[in-house]
Amino acid sequence: MNYKRIYDQLCSRSQSRIWTKFTYEKHHIIPKSMGGSDQKLNIAILTPREHALAHLLLVKFLTGKHKAQMVFALKTMISYRNKHRDQLTTRQYEVLRKSFQTQSQSLEYSAWRSEITKAQWTPERRAAVAEKARQQWVTGPKRESFGSEQYKLKKSQQMKERWQDPKYQQEQSDKAKIQWAEGGSLRNK
Repeated sequence: MNYKRIYDQLCSRSQSRIWTKFTYEKHHIIPKSMGGSDQKLNIAILTPREHALAHLLLVKFLTGKHKAQMVFALKTMISYRNKHRDQLTTRQYEVLRKSFQTQSQSLEYSAWRSEITKAQWTPERRAAVAEKARQQWVTGPKRESFGSEQYKLKKSQQMKERWQDPKYQQEQSDKAKIQWAEGGSLRNK
């Protein structure tokens, strides 16, 4: 099936429509992630159902990094679920889910997500997150409870209960035998 041709027909058929906020949605014919612009020639006016279909078609015919981006966009669009968007059929959801799983395991998708994540972690954001973590450690609600006698007694009781279980004892014994045979310490594993 020629998904690209169907996509092109869907987009060209819709360009004569006049956009109204609650009836139609704007769609970038060439997605912005692929260099598309906000110019009128690159905008298709689609119903919510056609918009979801357009993104499904993009997922079908694109490859590599661009396919990964469109799978992510479609997944985001569907999870947004505003009241004007139709629901997916179970078959469409299955196809989307499988495609997302396949793409998210690809090296191209990982590299693309990694680039986005790295760009988000600016030096200012790193400093702010580090400072927040320091403050939570110093003044956080759990800080005092870890050093309390009540916490120590609770953890001691939990360990005693674990060691009373023969299954746990056997697991620990087996781990120790393996590590002694390999010449390693228990803390390195």
